[in-house]
Formats: sequence, C-alpha cells, structure tokens
Amino acid sequence: MNLFRIFLFSVLLFLAACGSDAVSQDETVIFRDEFNPGETGNWLVEGDDVGQTAVINQQFVIAINQPNTMQYTTLQEPVVDNFILEVDAQQLAGNPESSFGILARMRGADQFYRFEITSSGLYMVERHNADGSWSQYLDDWTESAAIKQGLNSVNRLKVEANGSSLSFYVNDTLLHEAFDNGVGLETNIGLDAGTFGQAGLQVAFDNVVIRELPSSTNE
Repeated sequence: MNLFRIFLFSVLLFLAACGSDAVSQDETVIFRDEFNPGETGNWLVEGDDVGQTAVINQQFVIAINQPNTMQYTTLQEPVVDNFILEVDAQQLAGNPESSFGILARMRGADQFYRFEITSSGLYMVERHNADGSWSQYLDDWTESAAIKQGLNSVNRLKVEANGSSLSFYVNDTLLHEAFDNGVGLETNIGLDAGTFGQAGLQVAFDNVVIRELPSSTNE
C-alpha cells in the first residue's frame, strides 16, 4: 500500500509538471504571472485612502474603500497587439454587486475596453472614450450561468483581441463578441475593480497568461 501511494504521488507530480511545462514551452505565451515573490511583472502598484493595489499572498489585490469608485492596475510591459489574455479573479470581500475584470487595449487612462463581472452573476462589456464618456455594448448588465457566484469563487476571465474583433469569455464560455476600431492596437492591458453603492471591496487576481495571436487582416 505504501509503495502504491508513493507511485501514485509520483505520477501526480509528473502530470502536474507536464502541465506546467506545456504552458511554459508554449511559444505563443509572451507573458505570465503567478505573482511569486521576486518574479512579479511590471504592474502599476499604487494606493491612497480611497483605493489600493498590491501583491499580497501571491495574488494581485485591488481594495476600494469608497462607494462609486473604480481602481485599476496597468501592466506596463509588454505592449500587445493581437492577443489572448486570461486571468483568475475572485471577490474576497464587499457587496456582491460590485464589479471586477479586465481592461483591454488600454491607451493611457482615457481609452480602453472594459470586461466586468459581478459575484452575483452579471457581466458587462463597454468602452471608455477619450472624451470621458462610456459606450456600452449591452443594453444592461446581463446574467450568465457561466459565472460562479459568491465570495471567494474563482472565475477564469478571458479576452481575445484580434484586429477589430474582441471576444469575452468566462470559464471558457463565450459571453459577447464586439467589432470595434475605437481604440486601436499596440496598447496595454489592465485589471480593475469598481464599487457602486457600498465600499469595502477586495478582489484578487492570479495566474495571468498573455498569448500572442498572428496579425489579423480584419483591422
């Protein structure tokens, strides 16, 4: 029995290593971050009494202490063109109607696409314009059974940006597709969270992977 357990444990370790090697040897991967000490990417880390961003316990945590506030972090490099971005996201504290997600094709603080979910099972896709206005691609926040609800539930978010085509997924389920040239290519990506009527929000992100896509003819 002991020999069997040792053998089984060895097999599991081998399979886990193979899975990790498969990702690390994927030539399309241009960035990955598990927020290990000394290995964290070039994220914008800042904070004040209203909101903070920080790497805590090998996760990137966004905390907001004020209602109706958006706090985000930007990955300073690499600058990406056509890409697939995936990240694990979970709400640790706060109102379940608060939101969190991905900022794609960021051109500074004024122009970007925002893919948000809530731990109550809703999602939204919108664009922030240079003049400060918002363009929503959905009539309202939309419910999806693909979103795992509740505090501490981990959802895998994914954005695929290929030319003017943007696809938004949660847990491998396609939620929305948009076709838009409103921001352009060669931009940054970011992670964000936002409060509505209540403060005390904490959201953790982990296991970021960015894969490069070939240049699109649909630009």
